[in-house]
Amino acid sequence: METIKFMTSLLTFYLKGEIKQEQNFIRLKCPNTILTFIPLGSHKESIPINQIASVETSFKLIFKNFIIGVIAAIIGLVLLGSSPLAGLLVLALGALIVINSFQTVLVLNTTSGSALFVFFLIFEKSKAEQAADQINRLISNRLDDTNNRQQTDRMIQHSDMMTERIVDAINKK
Repeated sequence: METIKFMTSLLTFYLKGEIKQEQNFIRLKCPNTILTFIPLGSHKESIPINQIASVETSFKLIFKNFIIGVIAAIIGLVLLGSSPLAGLLVLALGALIVINSFQTVLVLNTTSGSALFVFFLIFEKSKAEQAADQINRLISNRLDDTNNRQQTDRMIQHSDMMTERIVDAINKK
């Protein structure tokens, strides 16, 4: 699995989240912020691949943030007449809050029944789907490796091929 780096917010475009595979673990790293734009460390988590039951992506609107952003944008428009600089700043902040209220969420459901949520900026939706596809491939490979019937069938096919080769070698002598 390749490392996937993604933005979690337009206000903190310089802070990147990260999803990667290291051996039998999925490593998550997401930036923590205060008031959505002041950086405050990061949250790191490692999940064993055999503990991931399923992966899904979804799109959601954080309605409270959407309303706050719309109100801020309206206030910014009103302020443009009296104080253009303050009006532009408040309008830009409102627009950023509105955009950040639309999110793509990667949900990792674990075998214990808990769910881990990784939030992506709406413009990073393709990266969320890429991560989901790659994690689903890892889960599928793990299930194939632990499927006794499949492993037995492979061994039988391999031994049949080896037997045929030996018989062919003997017949050619």
